Amino acid sequence: MSDDENKRSTIAQQVEAINAQLRAFGREAVQEIKMMRDGQVIGQVRYGFKPQYVFDAVNNVLLPENWRYEVVSKEIYDNQVVAEVKLFLRAGEEWFCKGSQTGQMQIIKKNVGDAMKGAITDALQKCLSLLSIGSDAYKGLLREVYHSGNRPQTTPARQQPQRPPKRSGQPDTGQATNNELPKIAGIKYQRRDGIVVAVGNSFDKKELLKSAGFKWDKSGKNWYKEVTVH
Repeated sequence: MSDDENKRSTIAQQVEAINAQLRAFGREAVQEIKMMRDGQVIGQVRYGFKPQYVFDAVNNVLLPENWRYEVVSKEIYDNQVVAEVKLFLRAGEEWFCKGSQTGQMQIIKKNVGDAMKGAITDALQKCLSLLSIGSDAYKGLLREVYHSGNRPQTTPARQQPQRPPKRSGQPDTGQATNNELPKIAGIKYQRRDGIVVAVGNSFDKKELLKSAGFKWDKSGKNWYKEVTVH
């Protein structure tokens, strides 16, 4: 098998592992997507994975250092922000890109910053879909999951992939197995008297931290999570 074929095979296996983890999240990872106007639903109701769960699964399988994105352009209009993004994945020593995608987000209460982050997130999810990451969403398999809490019946259940072993020098958080911490770019964890504190640039990582069970400490100005110590 050639190097290119090996890389494609590895990426295909990683995509399968990411999708398996998304399915393992179950109902809590699925959202209902509606277009509203004057309090009325417009068009068809869709179902997709919540962004924080998608990025969490991608980080757990690929590891944060093996994927990155580049914002190609940003446009701010009266009511929405539009952003074009390129997604890059590392295969061996090389980076490759499947092209760019455009995302958009409505500006609510003049909060352009949140709309910009939402547009970039939307574009990133579209880029990931080109690799078939989150494919259950555009195959229409999530409606049943959302309403029943079950996994798609047409998709065989897969075992959730194991997390990679702890690297040398990584802080020992002392948490139980069911309190595993997500791998988030720019975030490290410290154990302090029965809690784990997320240390680093957490400004644009709050949704990922919230999805992992972290809470905001106003007095300490940090994100923390209680853990079960062995």
